[in-house]
Amino acid sequence: MNPTVVVLADDLFWKTKIDHTLKSAQATGIFIDKSAQLAAKANSGAVGLVIVDLALRDDPFAAIAALKKNPKTKGIAVVGYYEHVRKDLLEKGVKAGCDQVLPRSAFSQHLGEIVMKYALPGGVRAEENETELPEE
Repeated sequence: MNPTVVVLADDLFWKTKIDHTLKSAQATGIFIDKSAQLAAKANSGAVGLVIVDLALRDDPFAAIAALKKNPKTKGIAVVGYYEHVRKDLLEKGVKAGCDQVLPRSAFSQHLGEIVMKYALPGGVRAEENETELPEE
């Protein structure tokens, strides 16, 4: 079990959303915003998943391809997400070697399942105590 997830993203909204999901899954997140940092962070040995914002200002595709070519890191699952109107990012993500590429809406909806599948197989997410709103 590798409960560490490397997240390559520079959008604060998505970083916050991913961080919240990782905490509820009791996984550790390493957040980076430069593609050049990806190889070093993923090569730590405890990484089970890499999540990449394919719309990153710092082009992530060469870093993803290098990760998948490296014998030490090629087995780490890479999941990319993109804006649904940017089909070019879908194609580039697949070509670079992402194991899964999802539009942001599907990524958001299935993020918890993705983390559990790749970083914590067999694990259980912590239940969140959500206060119910009173009926009017």
